[in-house]
Amino acid sequence: MNHVFILNPAAGKKQSALRLIPDIESFFAKHPDDFVIHVTSAPNDAARLASQHAAKGEPVRLYACGGDGTLMEVLNGSFGYKNVEIGCIPCGSANDYIKSFEEGLPFKSVRAQVNGTARVVDTIDCNGYKSLNICCMGMDADVADKMIYFKHFPFVTGPMAYNLSVLYMFFHHIGRQLHVSIETENGMVDYQGDYILALAASGQYYGGGYRGAPTAINDDGLLDFVLIETIRRNKILKFLKMYREGKHLDLPIVHTFKGKSMIVNSPKPVTVCVDGECFSKNEIVFKVNPKSVSFVIPQDR
Repeated sequence: MNHVFILNPAAGKKQSALRLIPDIESFFAKHPDDFVIHVTSAPNDAARLASQHAAKGEPVRLYACGGDGTLMEVLNGSFGYKNVEIGCIPCGSANDYIKSFEEGLPFKSVRAQVNGTARVVDTIDCNGYKSLNICCMGMDADVADKMIYFKHFPFVTGPMAYNLSVLYMFFHHIGRQLHVSIETENGMVDYQGDYILALAASGQYYGGGYRGAPTAINDDGLLDFVLIETIRRNKILKFLKMYREGKHLDLPIVHTFKGKSMIVNSPKPVTVCVDGECFSKNEIVFKVNPKSVSFVIPQDR
């Protein structure tokens, strides 16, 4: 097995990914095996490097050492290659995907990652982009788009940037006219109306710890779809507290489904966020890719 560490020094604060280099070199000095360290220097570097190593055809474990965006790049660069396993060593400001796994797993340990075992999990296809975690649209995607701006401020962490973005959006236009078709376990359902949020989820957490899809299971072959009707501004902050804690599913404005696909159409382009990658379209298609990626679970001892 080849071990490829892809470090994103721009993730998180103080180039935390680079501090892994001594740990990696020390581990393999004591446990000889094939390994290489890459440091990214531009957007999409992680995807390019992942693709290059995956295309060799040899068994390889790709470690995304950064945030959720780095993990998303490694996934998209290597997707479809059966010789690839993907690990995540969290160095970003949020690293939300791994929060859906058992609490206390040593994801930051090089030893635990190298000695870990791979679990086959589902992914999401969103207009060609692949995601392990959550794809969102509406206010949340607008917030994620603005979050990139706030993260450049000194001392602003991932959760803080998210909260600042929410505050910014609070004073701007919220709600989108959407027509939504969902392929559920029990057949097709259609919704049309004004929605503040819509998401497709394989993981449970995003946005720096918001538990938007608390019942999502990342290896059940289904996605959790959540639609939230537009609410009055004076109720948003109270709602967001419940939303962060994952206590929103029983509210009458929230509609949840488990299924295989969701098609969303809007008369105006809507911003969509796929693990930090944002784009705008009139039609968005979310589909589950069941059991499509081998994800490394670190050794828990």
